[in-house]
Amino acid sequence: MKFLLLIHNNPEALDGLSPEKRLELIGGRDVLLDQVRALRENGELLTILALAPPSETKSVKVTAGTPVISDRPFLETKEFLAGALMVECASMDRALEIAAGIPFAALLPIEVRPVRELDDQALAELSRER
Repeated sequence: MKFLLLIHNNPEALDGLSPEKRLELIGGRDVLLDQVRALRENGELLTILALAPPSETKSVKVTAGTPVISDRPFLETKEFLAGALMVECASMDRALEIAAGIPFAALLPIEVRPVRELDDQALAELSRER
């Protein structure tokens, strides 16, 4: 089963902390790198995504057939999605164990969401030329 581990951020919660202090709170760079290496070696880590902050994003909404592009984030919120890991493991319990082992979980919530697999028929329909 595939799971997306969504790492959320709330800059206000971390205000006043230097980058060094933030790193120290998650156990240091080596702890993070060791976790990533272990997941990669056992084949559970598929990819890591590090997202730019909402201030650097754009959103698009189609209105009356015309794309309307905005420079501001789609949702107004203090907390935002900062990054994600895609893992493949045997169960939700294992995915939760992996998420709990990510050092950032000591500072920020990590949402564990199952990834729905498209069946062969659905993939064939999406791939079919019209």
